[in-house]
Amino acid sequence: MAGRWYLAGGGGAEDSRLLDEAFATEIDAGPLWYWPVAMDPAERDYAGCLDWLNGVFAPLGVTGIEVWDGTDGDGNPPSRFAGFRGVYIGGGNTYRLLSAVRRHGLEEPLRRFVADGGAVYGGSAGAALLGADIDTVSHLDEDPYGTDDTGGLDVACGHGVFVHHEQRETPRVQDWARRNGRPVVALHERSGVIVEEGRATVVGFEPVWLVDETGSGVRTLEPGRTVPLGPES
Repeated sequence: MAGRWYLAGGGGAEDSRLLDEAFATEIDAGPLWYWPVAMDPAERDYAGCLDWLNGVFAPLGVTGIEVWDGTDGDGNPPSRFAGFRGVYIGGGNTYRLLSAVRRHGLEEPLRRFVADGGAVYGGSAGAALLGADIDTVSHLDEDPYGTDDTGGLDVACGHGVFVHHEQRETPRVQDWARRNGRPVVALHERSGVIVEEGRATVVGFEPVWLVDETGSGVRTLEPGRTVPLGPES
């Protein structure tokens, strides 16, 4: 049975609590593989990151959290998926995150991990990475790499993913959808979606917005709604 993708809008621990609880239920006690590699290397404190994530998930019964530092120092990263029940991809600079994932050849192994029953959680930059194109964060993140190919993992049926979204910013999302010819999932900081087999379920305290590829069609999805992400949505 295939696993699921969890996309969080980028708020704090209380904002994402309901999505965190659902993720913890799926992966049971873990172990969980944490990727904080989107963070600025000059500010990266792996011990602090681990303390924070333990503070979120230990009360939910998840133990055995391990941190990947973005290098091969702990062995060949693509070979390590089999040792985990879940992967948590943290926030920061989405271009930095995409660079690390590509550099270590993790895109296809991550997809296989979910196809084989694993669960992947993307928070903020991690959620944008799971969309069709990370150019959705160009108004939030600087690109220190001059990235030519901004394609993401595309786990949501061709939808780009906007994070830290407020309803007043919907015209920006509509413009992006129209210019790129892609539909969009726009996530409030206090909400997220679970994607499974082409369907999205809204989990959180605020709505999620779906914008069609023309930019003209906007749907507001309240928490608890499940919709297909294909043309019939």
